[in-house]
Amino acid sequence: MIGWIIVIVVLLVMFLIPVGIAAWILSVYYNKQEKMLRDEAEAHRKILDGTYDRIWNNIKQRTGISEEYRRSFNDIYPDLIDQSINNEAFVDWILDCNPDFDPNEYVPLLESIALDREKFITHQRRMLALIKDHRLLVSGKPAKWLIHDCSAIQYVPMDTDFARWGRRI
Repeated sequence: MIGWIIVIVVLLVMFLIPVGIAAWILSVYYNKQEKMLRDEAEAHRKILDGTYDRIWNNIKQRTGISEEYRRSFNDIYPDLIDQSINNEAFVDWILDCNPDFDPNEYVPLLESIALDREKFITHQRRMLALIKDHRLLVSGKPAKWLIHDCSAIQYVPMDTDFARWGRRI
């Protein structure tokens, strides 16, 4: 009888130790993947936030608009990113903020905004893909049992036509 108990204990130990080691290795791997996705998403969030400041500073510098108009810039910023603001409305906003605006600066300003817009769109697409990848990682088995932090990456895409399209990625 004692011999059978020893055999059962030895078999259990031989089975449980490899299972425990495998679970630990998978836990380290999945937690590393989750942290990497979260860190990359945070980097893209900083880039996306920086786009706002870069466009504002560029407009302010090229048009001579003062800092007091930053609030009204908040209203047109989504339309600038979405390209839904028309040239006339943008020029009217600039002239309302600075009637002495030099029209020769308008084309270089638009070119600069177009470059920043492309960067924003690229980074927002990547951010949405990271959120999707993270959601898939933390909801899949066995990862969801082994990952320490399964909370979602918080990000609200800019409400533009692109953002609505981007959510379906």
